[in-house]
Parts: sequence; C-alpha cells; structure tokens
Amino acid sequence: MRLHCTAFLFLALTQLNGVVAQETTPDITSPMARHTEYISDNKVLLTCNATGDPAPTYRWYRDGTIIVSDSITQVDSISGNLTIPSFTNREEGKYQCGAVNTVNPQTNPVAVSPVILVREVSLGANWPAIPIEPIQKNEGAYAQLLCTDVPESVPKAKFSWFLEATTGAKTQVEENDRIHIDDEGTLHFIYLEPSDQTNADLYKCAIYNNILDTIQLGSPKSVTVTAVATKPYMKPKLEYETKPAIFIRSQTAALECVYSGFPLPTVTWQKDGSTISASNKYAFDKDNRKLLIARLDENDEGMYTCVGSNTAGTVQVSIFLDVTSGPIWEKALSDQTVPAGRDAVFYCKSRAAAGEDAIPIPDWYINGNQIDIQNPPGNGKFLFSDAGKVLTVVGLQKPDDIQCFQCNVSNTVGYEFANGCLNIIEPIVITERPPPVQEIAKGDRVNLTVKATTDPGYTLRERWYFKNQTYENNLPPHVIFNTATQEAYIDTSGLTDAEFEEVIGTYYREMYHQYETYTVTIEVKPKGGDGGPAAAAFPWWWIVVVILLLILIIIILLICFCCKRKQDEGSYKVYATEVNAVYLDPDKDLEDHKFHNVARIEPEDDDTFTKKKRPANNAAYEVNDDETDSMDEYRNRRDHSGKYNAGFYGDDARYANAGRYAHQESQA
Repeated sequence: MRLHCTAFLFLALTQLNGVVAQETTPDITSPMARHTEYISDNKVLLTCNATGDPAPTYRWYRDGTIIVSDSITQVDSISGNLTIPSFTNREEGKYQCGAVNTVNPQTNPVAVSPVILVREVSLGANWPAIPIEPIQKNEGAYAQLLCTDVPESVPKAKFSWFLEATTGAKTQVEENDRIHIDDEGTLHFIYLEPSDQTNADLYKCAIYNNILDTIQLGSPKSVTVTAVATKPYMKPKLEYETKPAIFIRSQTAALECVYSGFPLPTVTWQKDGSTISASNKYAFDKDNRKLLIARLDENDEGMYTCVGSNTAGTVQVSIFLDVTSGPIWEKALSDQTVPAGRDAVFYCKSRAAAGEDAIPIPDWYINGNQIDIQNPPGNGKFLFSDAGKVLTVVGLQKPDDIQCFQCNVSNTVGYEFANGCLNIIEPIVITERPPPVQEIAKGDRVNLTVKATTDPGYTLRERWYFKNQTYENNLPPHVIFNTATQEAYIDTSGLTDAEFEEVIGTYYREMYHQYETYTVTIEVKPKGGDGGPAAAAFPWWWIVVVILLLILIIIILLICFCCKRKQDEGSYKVYATEVNAVYLDPDKDLEDHKFHNVARIEPEDDDTFTKKKRPANNAAYEVNDDETDSMDEYRNRRDHSGKYNAGFYGDDARYANAGRYAHQESQA
C-alpha cells in the first residue's frame, strides 16, 4: 500500500514538474460584444478588462485612431478606463479598447475589443409651435390625426396621444378596437363617435424618451363630430400599411395595416395563402392590426397578406417583408494556440443575407494596425486567400510570431468586427521510443517505453489504445509502468500461453495536452514457431497447387495438339483453286463421256508435254504451241505430308492429259 501511494505521489509530481508561467497574448474579457452607450449626463466612463501574461496595459481607439490623453479624454493604461469629464456630441463615435503586453522586447501583441458606439441622449427641448389643425367629420366616418414636426430623439422616441384640456390637464388616449396609433405616430379613428369630439380640448401627439424619462407634446388637433341618425355601412378601406417593410435579420419585424369601415373590420394575416396563427414565431398586437415576427431570418422574407372584413365586404393588401442584414458570420477570427513549426489559419468569412449584394473584401489588422492584403508585410509570412477571407501564418516561430489579428467586414446595413490572437508553444517532441515492430517469443520482454517533452507551460498527459479499448487512467493487460524510470514494458516470462496471446497486437500510445496530440505505434507479434503460438504462416502450398494445375493444363493442350496432327497426317487438303479446277477427277470425266479406248499418248524424248500434239484422226484440230498445259499450275504443289501430289506427275499425269485430248476431239 505504501509503495502504491509513493508511486502515485511521484507520478503527480512528475506531471507538475516543469510547468511554469507561459507567455500568452491579451484576452479581452469586457467589453465582449458590440453595443451602444447612450450618455445622458456630462460624464463618460468606459471600462476595459483583459487577461494575459505578462499583464496587459491598455489603450483606446476612437473611429480607428489611437486616443492621446488630454483635458477632454483621459485613458488610464493600467486600469483600462476611459474618461470624458464633459461629454458633448463632439465626442460621439465608435470606441474600441486595445490590450497589449510584451512577450519579448520585439513582440507586442495587441488585442482589440468590439465596438462601443457612444451617443449623446437628446430630445428636442420644444416642439415647434404650429397652428391647430381642425378636423370635421360625420359620425361613423374615418379620421386620422398626423403627428407632424416631430423633434429628433436619441434613442428613438415612442409615440402616444393626449387630450389636453384648457386647464392644462392631460388625459392619455387609450387604444382600443376602434382607436389605433401606428408606428409613425398617426392616430387612427376607424370610425368616429360623438365622444371623440374635442370641444375646447385639443388632441396632441406625444414623444417619450425612456432614458431621459421625458415627454414632449405638440402637433395640436381639434376634432368636430357631426351626429347622424344612422351610421352608414362601409366596407373596409385600407388607410395605412407598413411600407417599406425592411427589417434586419435576427430582430423582430412589425407589420401593420389599418382598415377603416363600419361595422368594425376584423383583421387576419396570411402568408403563402395560409392563415397565420399565434405561435412562438408569430404574435398579434392592437386587435391584430400589427403582426410581430420574432427572430427574423431569410426564410421569413416574402409576401404577407393583411385581410380586412366586415359585413359590407372584404379587402386585402399584400406587404412584402424584406429581410436584410449586415454581414453574417460564417467563420470569424478566434484565439488560437499552435505548436511552433506549424501554420496557423485565421478565417474572416461572412456572407450577406439571401438576395443581398455580396460582402466586400475584409479589412485586416495586425496588432491594431491596418495592412494591405495585396502587399502584406512579413516577406511571405502572411498569405491571404479566398478573396481575402483567409489568412495563413506560415512557419510559426516562438516568440516572434506571437501576435493578434483583427478583421472588419461591412456593407450598407452594418458591420462586424472580430479579434483573434495567436499563442505559440513548444511542440511535443518524442525523446525516446521503442522499436515500431517487435517479434517476441514467450519469455521475451516487450519494450513500450515512450518519453516526450513539450512546452513548459503545459502538462503532458498520455492514454493507450489496444484492441479497440481506450486506457485513460489505467494500463492495457500485463503492461507494467515504472514511475521512477518512466519505462513501460511487458514481461512475458511469467505469462501462460493464453496470456501470451493477449499481449499480441498493436499498441497506440498517445502523448497529448489540450493543444497537441502525438501518437506512437508499436506492433507486437510472435516469432514463428519459437515459443508460444506461432504467427500464422503464409499459405505457400497454394502457390504449389496453382503451379501444378498450370502444368497439367499445358500437358493436356499438348496431347490434344499432337492427336490432331496425327489425325490429319496422310490426308490431302483440298484448296479453293483445286475445287475450281476443270479436270480434278479424270476417271469420272472419261466415264461420263464414254471414251474408254483412247490411245495412250506417249511422251517424246526431249520435251515431253511441252507442246500439245494434233490427234491423228482430226486434221482440223490445231495445237497452239504457246498454250500452257492446264495442269501445269498444279505442279510443284505439296500435300500436308510434304510430298509432291502424285496426281500431277508420271503416268497419272499423262493419263489425265490423254483424257483431256479425247474430250476435245469429241467436241470437234
């Protein structure tokens, strides 16, 4: 038990040994996201926090330019605070925090925060004085009160209406199924009632700034309603619609339509011919006159139909919802820790919303300084590809290449900013490894020792893989690990035959930490026939069988060939020219023409058969001395046995010619 505890303690100490402080680039922890600061008093305080080793110092940028502390703006490089004691709209702009540290005298990586848009909160002090607008309508008629000459408000004001008495008392107009205030501040009376008349009071439009908690009233209206005996029936009439209906992706869209008419029109909404019901995606407000669409995406773009109906008729209007967007990240820069000697790849990939113009080429920065991607610094160290969307830093060296990168992408709708810092560590180096293939016999020792080093800032861990099993906190069967010497091995001398078979196979020993993995492969196999189970021998007998089969096939083919030659020996093979010859069978020819007593023609001494003789009993027959005997063409031919054909020489030849002459005399 004491030995096991000692080994465990030693193993823990060896894992911690050498772990020292690691230089790391700054990592900004706040602000972490782009946002807007509305300043409602004279003092501005922006804070920034970052981690890193060494501890970072701070700087601030306004609209991309480093701020130099002065009486108007002060930057505390230690705390990260930016202070503007007396803020005016002159100091409005886009602010970013920069955190920088020093990993060596020549390397000062700078991380840059997302943008903080700083704006002064404001609301027009007084609504412009304008004359009272009188509105005179019959009871049951539609009326709208426009909110005009509205003062500017930062942030955007919310609209409401009040009925102001001559005493100055104000009563807010409550919206109901007959009274509606649209997003542009217009007050709609779907149809008028006598109670809507102002008499001496006035309707006034109000704007409310929620940060200043201030209301401004203006644009006065008076309303006179003439009573009628019976309100006339009127089918719905479109009085207002959201136009243009352009909304930004991921926000909530609000589509409005207002119908006048009597009786009061009901409103329903459709998309692609189907009625829209309330859900997590869709909600209705103000008696269905407003359709709210949450978490917009490109699929929400399209034509929406607002239908107004009453007993007098039905009317509808189509509203096209255009979903637009600033750049949409596909893959943005992020911090990376990469071993030295490798390459690091940073992505600044974004896209536009469907149907929108493509995103222009990104702007790139190194440590907060903008660079020209067509002519980047570094003599080939920085390579840009994919239309400037991908940056590759090649051949990383520690600590020279420890730095931070930024990119900015923008279009007419908005922009996106991303920061990614590059930390470089020493790679995993294998200092000792066993033979990759080990043939063993029972009684041998299997060497599985793997030793490695890595960056001193990280703890090197290991795991084993053997026969589809993972060994994270334990060892494969029969493996022994000596914590003192860091040796791993298998002693097969004490193993049974079954246990010996268990250790045969391929071992994968993986050395790793959170940023790199290195695997060493060791194949263990038995020596053939030398103790323990022998390795499966190669099936050489199959090769012998195949060779014997080939020899047998060749012998059979030779026998068949010889038999065929033997069968053809002594036979005369008739050629095409012989088949077409006239006197191929002279005996048959004589029999057919019944010339059985033709005298035999004897050859002359010197030129036998060189000239044809005139038959003695036919003086009219002339012999052409130049005529070649019709049988000459068959001379010198051989049959398949290699002998001259006896049918064209000697007595048989003379006999054949004699039969020919006799035939010619009979024709004469």
